[in-house]
Amino acid sequence: MAWKVKGRSVELCSCSMLCPCWLGPEGTPDKGWCSGAFGFDVEEGESDGVRLNGSKVVLAAEWPGNFFGGNGTARLYIDEGASADQRRELEGIFAGKKGGHLEGLFGAVINKWLPAQAVKVDLNWGDKPSLKVGDVGQCTLDPVKDPTGRATTVAGAAAQAGFQIESMDLAQQRQHVARS
Repeated sequence: MAWKVKGRSVELCSCSMLCPCWLGPEGTPDKGWCSGAFGFDVEEGESDGVRLNGSKVVLAAEWPGNFFGGNGTARLYIDEGASADQRRELEGIFAGKKGGHLEGLFGAVINKWLPAQAVKVDLNWGDKPSLKVGDVGQCTLDPVKDPTGRATTVAGAAAQAGFQIESMDLAQQRQHVARS
């Protein structure tokens, strides 16, 4: 059950700005409930002898309140370019079934998993990061910057420890389309 992945991620939230769930269980989502997507761009990785370099996974989930309150429903979208072995390993890792920090994290906050789907996943970085998940949805982000043009970052937020993220750059969602 040994696995290791390294890469970049993007998180999208139903709240207007900065998902309050990152800050801890006291945060209240804008609408009283939380819906989010986490896109993972695996630059390097391996799981039980299967190389995962270049793979992409998106976790879409909903919670009836704050993320920390649990009772979430989730689905994984794995890029259709992944081999069957890669899809199996990625699903195990990102659904928290292969141990490690994601097992404890997702085991605590997600109680219903919908079947994973293989779809085209596009994650693009640069000045305006974007994510497109098949015909499920897409968005383009506009990074929040200070007056000198430096990225506005968050470090030390409660949920960052669960994801093993040291810091994150903030962005606003300027354009999105989601399937109903």
